[in-house]
Amino acid sequence: MAIDMHAHWTPRGLIQASAAGRDWYGWRILKDQKGREHIAQGERILQFAASSAALDNPAKRARLRKEGESIDLEMLLLTAVWWNYHLDEAEAARFCREVNVEVAEVQRAYPERFQGVALLPMQHPKLALHEMEYAAGHLGLRTVFVASNVRGLNLDEPAVLPVLEAAAALGVSIVVHPTIWDKAADQRLPRYHFWNSFGAPLESSIAAMSIVYSGLLDRHPGARFMFTQGGGWIHFGVGRLNLRYLQREDARPMAQPPVDYLARMYFDCLVHDYDSLELMKKRAGADHIFIGTDYPAGGNIVGGAVPWIEKCKFLSEDEKQKILWRNAAGFLQLGPDSAFMKARRTEVTQ
Repeated sequence: MAIDMHAHWTPRGLIQASAAGRDWYGWRILKDQKGREHIAQGERILQFAASSAALDNPAKRARLRKEGESIDLEMLLLTAVWWNYHLDEAEAARFCREVNVEVAEVQRAYPERFQGVALLPMQHPKLALHEMEYAAGHLGLRTVFVASNVRGLNLDEPAVLPVLEAAAALGVSIVVHPTIWDKAADQRLPRYHFWNSFGAPLESSIAAMSIVYSGLLDRHPGARFMFTQGGGWIHFGVGRLNLRYLQREDARPMAQPPVDYLARMYFDCLVHDYDSLELMKKRAGADHIFIGTDYPAGGNIVGGAVPWIEKCKFLSEDEKQKILWRNAAGFLQLGPDSAFMKARRTEVTQ
């Protein structure tokens, strides 16, 4: 049994608008001469098979995913280019409500296979709070999805942090994913795919430590934050953060050294080598690692994240089961009466 905590989807509005030759909140799907799909916003173009991530046939997607890597449940994250943090209040409200209603419909129709995650208009804090309350209270979406930065602002900025504080107070789980564009050091990473291989983990690192240094985890010790790409470079580099915590008053706004907070956050397993995974297990604990596949993008473990974990020699069988699904079930608040758990019990009895 396995739960994928890092899988992406494409909104039907984009697909329908592109088929009709129209933009969707400034976006459009394009095809090149070889039939490959690209997504475009103005002059920005990114090759991405958007249609393959659509939720128009959830049953088919579930079958394909299960056949490919034994995935039983997906946490659905909107593909992390459509944050649309540039939109004004009216457009942002309409956009977020549209995608949240769609993913909630899929969760409601297939609760044993999909868990939806709400997108918030983080550039408008009051609006974000309203949408979070609506998503959690009316749509049944108890997890929210935020970018690693909001229009260049780190997550500890006064214009951003109150929304995350409110999520923690509501008991809503929070997933943080790097932006595709406008990452730290983007101008320094023009070649070799460094914008992704260096840039994405760097964004995850800054986002995770911004939360730590904000003191949010001291004020809300039960807060559930997940960071993709294994949290980036922080497990290897936390010693230098600890050094400055000891040396400088301005580097210790939180109650404990940075290393102590690694075991209070959650991370996907997308670190791509066993040495890094073993260090992450040592720092954060096997209780705080999830399966992630980056489906249908190209960030998965070669050969698949599930078999990679299953073959790992330094994990006990109990630790493997935690990473494969038990940790995720807790993060998503899937109790014994949830559709997912009931479906698994039925499969076992059959």
